[in-house]
Amino acid sequence: MSLMRFFRRPAASASVHPVTDFWEWWSSEGRFLDPSTRSSLTDELAARVAAIHDGLAWHLSAGTDAEHRLTVSGNGVPELRPVATRWLRAAPRADETWEFRASQEADPRALTNTMTIAGRTVDLSATRFRIESHPDELRISLGVFNPDFDDLPADAPLQVIFLVLDWLLGEDDVERWIAGVERVDGAGDATATADDVVDAVAALRREQDRDEWTLARWDEESGLHGLASFRRALRWVDHPTLDAHHLLHVSYSAQGNGLPADTAELERLRAFESELETRLTGDAMLVAHESLAGRRTFHVYTDSEDQNAGEQLTMWAESHGATVEATHDPAWREVRHFTG
Repeated sequence: MSLMRFFRRPAASASVHPVTDFWEWWSSEGRFLDPSTRSSLTDELAARVAAIHDGLAWHLSAGTDAEHRLTVSGNGVPELRPVATRWLRAAPRADETWEFRASQEADPRALTNTMTIAGRTVDLSATRFRIESHPDELRISLGVFNPDFDDLPADAPLQVIFLVLDWLLGEDDVERWIAGVERVDGAGDATATADDVVDAVAALRREQDRDEWTLARWDEESGLHGLASFRRALRWVDHPTLDAHHLLHVSYSAQGNGLPADTAELERLRAFESELETRLTGDAMLVAHESLAGRRTFHVYTDSEDQNAGEQLTMWAESHGATVEATHDPAWREVRHFTG
């Protein structure tokens, strides 16, 4: 089995939004391309994908419910996932010929084959895993062994590992559940099968409760105490268009350790939070809040393309005595210490 081919070309100019331009072209011409043959239509497809964003990748494959599938993805870059998702949301309804995806779907059958990389052959069926559980994070770490890794150039095994995981779990589940991966040199350290990895991920999925809130406490070197509450099982990949991060800062009267001084202050903060959540419409979401040194910060994400959501949130927060900061954070990197 050979690596899937990804095609890219420089961006093409367009007088309308490139996503709209893409789907108009697709409806009139692109849907007639033959996935088995490189042609002027595949070159045009590449140019129009690049016009949306030159970091996107695309490939054609057999479909699940249709004959063919067109996948346009962020190519493993979390910051590009919102772009691919918005492309998918504008897609026409799937038919007998074409279906569409914004990330690599799982294809466990690929692991029964061999693949060629750097002129060497790797028997994917010989891959074994070491599974380490991180229950507090609802994630697992994986060590990956394959006897053919020793015959590959230094950087090739890691390339194979990430391809194997994408085929085994799908690109999104790798992001949801895998905390880290590494190559394992000895077979004795990796005895789990691919099915064991799938089962471990299924167990995590059964435990996932996106509305579950978790508390965390910490001590600063200054002696102040910090307190955070966050949605432990929330994943950015489940909300890929929530890419605008709003920090709402609310001051409170503090005791000596920096936490709220009394019950009245706690109730005021809780009332703010309760009303905030009632104000969040559509896909907007409160992800976490943290308290330190007389200030509670609420972390809210909205869709940056919905300007009204951000403006209304800011107006409401400021009218309730909060200060607001907003940043572009499509991969939720600013809250990774909460959500993993």
